[in-house]
Amino acid sequence: MGRVSTKADLVAATVRDRDELLRLLASLSPEQLNRPGPYGWSAKDHVSHLSDWERLFMAWFDAGSRGEEQQLPAPGYNWATMDALNREMFLRHTGESYAQVMAEWQDSNGRMLWLLDWIPEPDLFAVGRYEWTGRGTLAAFADECGAKHYRWAATEIKRGLKSRR
Repeated sequence: MGRVSTKADLVAATVRDRDELLRLLASLSPEQLNRPGPYGWSAKDHVSHLSDWERLFMAWFDAGSRGEEQQLPAPGYNWATMDALNREMFLRHTGESYAQVMAEWQDSNGRMLWLLDWIPEPDLFAVGRYEWTGRGTLAAFADECGAKHYRWAATEIKRGLKSRR
């Protein structure tokens, strides 16, 4: 899919790609959901990762809306150390069940979709509207933390399943 250019496109892509991932997850056995893929992440781990990144996006928006300075992607990390952040997220959720991470993702996804619906379309697509987006747009960050991330997770989960055949 190309770059989203309207709020309707952004929301539709988020819902479509989330639903496609949900269909994939529903087709997997409990053993497949928990089986580590090529780099050690299971489908469950990918789901918890999605929830964490949606929550980061919402925290960026909230803090930015209050005019607070923030460190992206998270305190103590920068974009060059994102692998370490992802590892920390992975470790934080290792003891959680699949049902638990799914409930967390359903919550974060619902909140993210509500937020995208609430934000006026011009604010989503105006470069520089939010200082923390730099030269990007809020919509681009939402797409990265939403639809594009769901497609990435689906690809990685499928790759993990193929590597075990």
